[in-house]
Amino acid sequence: MLSYPYTVTPDENGTFLVVVAGIPGAFTACRSEDEARDMALDVALTMLAAMMDDAEDIPAPPDPEPGQAVADIPPVPEMKLALYQAMRRQGVSQVRLAALLGTDPKSVRRLLDLFHASRWDHLEMALEALGYRARVTVEPMGVGKETGGATGRAFA
Repeated sequence: MLSYPYTVTPDENGTFLVVVAGIPGAFTACRSEDEARDMALDVALTMLAAMMDDAEDIPAPPDPEPGQAVADIPPVPEMKLALYQAMRRQGVSQVRLAALLGTDPKSVRRLLDLFHASRWDHLEMALEALGYRARVTVEPMGVGKETGGATGRAFA
């Protein structure tokens, strides 16, 4: 799992500065410390998407300091980042991957869009076309979180 540490610092104007370590330019402001977690993830994904647009390598997350908060990249965007990195390592363009998958380049662009709700099996097919496979790990949530009951989320 990609987990980027972040810091939250009170600013003099009553807001809070959120800085995500390891991702250049990943900083934002929020109105409360409670809002910081969501903002850290949003700015991390936004800047990682910008790095992909600029054909840059995706940085590995630095180790957090003990007790430091982290922005956990969700599984689907993490698979998209892995696909992007695999394409870069192999020199495979979006057009070439589309040809390997028997689809159009627009579909590949959507697969690489961190904010698009791509299907898991399509991401698996794209990774397999490049010689990779996805693996899933399920683990208990961190201290202070519910680990066996309802999460408050409903299935559709």
